[in-house]
Amino acid sequence: MLSFLVGFLLITTIIGGWVWAHYRLNPYIDHPDAKARITGRCGDTMEIQLTFDHNGRVNDTSHWTNGCGYSLTCVAAATDLSIGKTPEEILDIRADLIQNSIGGLSKDHMHCATLAEETLHAAIDSLMASQWNKNEPCFCKKKSESNPNSRS
Repeated sequence: MLSFLVGFLLITTIIGGWVWAHYRLNPYIDHPDAKARITGRCGDTMEIQLTFDHNGRVNDTSHWTNGCGYSLTCVAAATDLSIGKTPEEILDIRADLIQNSIGGLSKDHMHCATLAEETLHAAIDSLMASQWNKNEPCFCKKKSESNPNSRS
């Protein structure tokens, strides 16, 4: 009976730690400015959420994937590369930059970096569409026009 109780407590602790780590390491943004979820041809799904500060630069990100470790690494790298950037600068982030930032990928897993790029760019597309639907000037243009020292 004692060994059963110890085993149960051990399994409960491991599962509880895994759940805590999952939610701690993958925060969810309640009201993102930009969000996209894409499923690639390989079956992996990636989700990226971005929020922007008053200067039009990314200040918070969230990512999720149901794919392999390579997918997780690529989507995390894509969101890390976007921090501090404007929407225009984010559109310059390509799969090869994501691949180089994580130290390279084999040809078998290059599609993970490509899916991360597509998801990141789709999030920017959602930002642009939300500004269009509000019948306002583009978020990124509105922010950069107010700062004469910004790069356009």
